Amino acid sequence: MTETLPGAPDTSLPVDFRESSERVLAYLREHHSMGFWSITRVENGRQTYLVLGQNAYGLPPGGSHPWASSICVRMVDNAGPRIAPVVEDVPAYAAAAVREAVPIRAYSGSPILDVDGSVFGVICGISPEEHHGPTPEQQPLLDLLGGLLSDVLRGERLLGEAQRLALELEAALDRDMLTGLAGQRTWDSAINQEFQRFTRLADPTCVVFLSVKSDPRYPASSDDVIRRAATALREVLPRDAVAARLGDHFGVLLRNTSEVDGLQLTEALVRRLNELEIRAYAGCAGWRPSEGPFVAIDEAFEQMTSDARVDVYRSMVL
Repeated sequence: MTETLPGAPDTSLPVDFRESSERVLAYLREHHSMGFWSITRVENGRQTYLVLGQNAYGLPPGGSHPWASSICVRMVDNAGPRIAPVVEDVPAYAAAAVREAVPIRAYSGSPILDVDGSVFGVICGISPEEHHGPTPEQQPLLDLLGGLLSDVLRGERLLGEAQRLALELEAALDRDMLTGLAGQRTWDSAINQEFQRFTRLADPTCVVFLSVKSDPRYPASSDDVIRRAATALREVLPRDAVAARLGDHFGVLLRNTSEVDGLQLTEALVRRLNELEIRAYAGCAGWRPSEGPFVAIDEAFEQMTSDARVDVYRSMVL
């Protein structure tokens, strides 16, 4: 357990988006029955079922479909009403590609907004039967629930910032002597902290593992190589990234970063290391709601070690 540091922000705020979402869904299921009620997350072109219970479609939590094919994207764009007891009566909804995958004959939705006013997700209700769920006259109630979840989300964002500051304080006491980067204890705290946040919000997150060695053409001591690698990490990575020395390799946690952006950052980091006459072996993977973060952590580590093994084999052959 991480000790509370003197002067650290209070990170024990009673804010939990997932718990609030489950309570909202419990109310909607009891009072406005539909085949499917979910709190969904919109990110990287997908609409993910962030909080979801039993449903008529057999869809699993963490599942998703393309945001562009959804009815919700049309609702957010004001192409139709937030409550449509008969989807066929709304041309934009009737034409949604998602209806080719599952039967949707009634729809209810209300956006959940992030702190910058962007769409974080949607309270989404669908039914295989018409006239199921709230009536159009009950739209203010659905919007009230969406607004309340938006308020809880703002609290989560404040909590996340407080936790980030607390982690910086912890890192100041856990510096690797050779590189000045965070050490194992800070890395463990960061992964645990982000795991808890990911479980609640599914914000895009990537993990990168990196090992380095001297380029045989430009021999250098292992300490010099490690120091230069740490310099490259500081140059390339965004400010809110957590970079740590973990024994004979480095770990990087990229918050609010899609897998595509994470791969681009990893490629930029490897290029910079090559410029510094260092051979780099890297692995990067994005956390996925359907699997949890530890699958991605294993994937990234295996990529790094496989990259190193291939290099060793190539050197032996040549």
